[in-house]
Amino acid sequence: MKNKFKYFIVLFAFSLAIVGCSGISPTDEANLSSTTPTPQDNQLASLINNNGLAKLTGPATETESLVTLGEALFSEIDLSGNKNISCLSCHDTSHGTVDSLPFSIGTGAQGVGSARRQINGESLPTARNAPALYNLGRVNQIRSFLDGRVSFTNRVVTSSVTEISGSNPSRADIRNVLTNVYDVQPLFPLLSVTEMLGQNNDLAAHTTEVAVWQSILTDRLLTKPSYVAMFTQAYPATLITQLNPGHIGRAIGAFMKTRFQSINSPFDRYLAGELGALTNGQKRGMILFYTRGQCVRCHSGSNFTDLAFHSSGVPQIGTSPFVDDLGRAGETGATADRYKFKTPSLRNIALTAPYMHDGAFETLEAVVNHYNNIPASLASYTIPASYRSFYELSLVLDQNTTRNQLRLNQIDNRALRNGLGLSEQDKADLVNFLRNGLRDPNFN
Repeated sequence: MKNKFKYFIVLFAFSLAIVGCSGISPTDEANLSSTTPTPQDNQLASLINNNGLAKLTGPATETESLVTLGEALFSEIDLSGNKNISCLSCHDTSHGTVDSLPFSIGTGAQGVGSARRQINGESLPTARNAPALYNLGRVNQIRSFLDGRVSFTNRVVTSSVTEISGSNPSRADIRNVLTNVYDVQPLFPLLSVTEMLGQNNDLAAHTTEVAVWQSILTDRLLTKPSYVAMFTQAYPATLITQLNPGHIGRAIGAFMKTRFQSINSPFDRYLAGELGALTNGQKRGMILFYTRGQCVRCHSGSNFTDLAFHSSGVPQIGTSPFVDDLGRAGETGATADRYKFKTPSLRNIALTAPYMHDGAFETLEAVVNHYNNIPASLASYTIPASYRSFYELSLVLDQNTTRNQLRLNQIDNRALRNGLGLSEQDKADLVNFLRNGLRDPNFN
């Protein structure tokens, strides 16, 4: 009996040593069994059922030649007026499909992604944080941009470019090439003076938006044999003379839809029945996500977004001179839409800092602290010191009492307005689920 007791003590000590060396606390160890449900698993099973969660599947396939063309266009600086910026400049495919800056920096800057900087007054920051590109091009996605200014519903485009918009557009040939809103979206940064169009160049000299797009296609891309070959392979049933700007957007959309599908996170594997895919701490965080954390009120479904517009009382920062970002109201003109922005997906959220429409928060911990007590966060917020090194212009914080009160009033979830009362352990578990449970190992 003594020997058995000694053996048990040694085995128990060895187990504790393994836990300690691995950096996993005894309260957050992975399940020893991936087949035997725990009380946490039983609670999660009910939440999964009640929220209609199911493992995401991949999108409809695209031809490799179309995706290849889209990838080339995604990194093509000739799409920009002064030939010095591409989609890749702000959507770094090697790191989170974002640039890790609070505000992206448009044409005239140098560098890619987090290394991008303003230079010699030749570039300007945009007004918003670059959104990630995961799981785009799905059938339920009908609006793009944080303010929803471009939509695609039942093959009808709504946008500022009248020639492709409405049920009977004058350039139906362009509209007819497009299949979803993320085929349309890539065409619009090409028209922004701050983002890609710039000034004092041949593209900026055109008087209509469609003329800008057409010139990119005809005068820049199709003058190169390599692009003639790629367009021919991607659209074998279309003559070169019949190509239009829609074929540019369609190719980039196919690339984004295909290359950035995140469907293999621990969360996905858990939904597929692998009970050990999430650690105990991540399971606690997932339970909080769907209950007291209130996250599911906006980040619903297996892609973690309701695709709607909400205010979450985010502190508004900007460059000097300050311009208030009205969010969805900037498009609709409705006071009820003021300070509301489209809910982003939380897929690979660990890779896409900083967070919120204006990049106000550097870390997930800061985001969770904000949601735990939004009034206090809004009142005490300071701009992270690290942000000031990115820009030549000064950064400013909107401290207008009336506007900040409206940001709070616009929050449609009263529980968030009243505070969540999460403990430090609750917050740590929630961050653990977001950071590790939603991260797909196929992406850096």
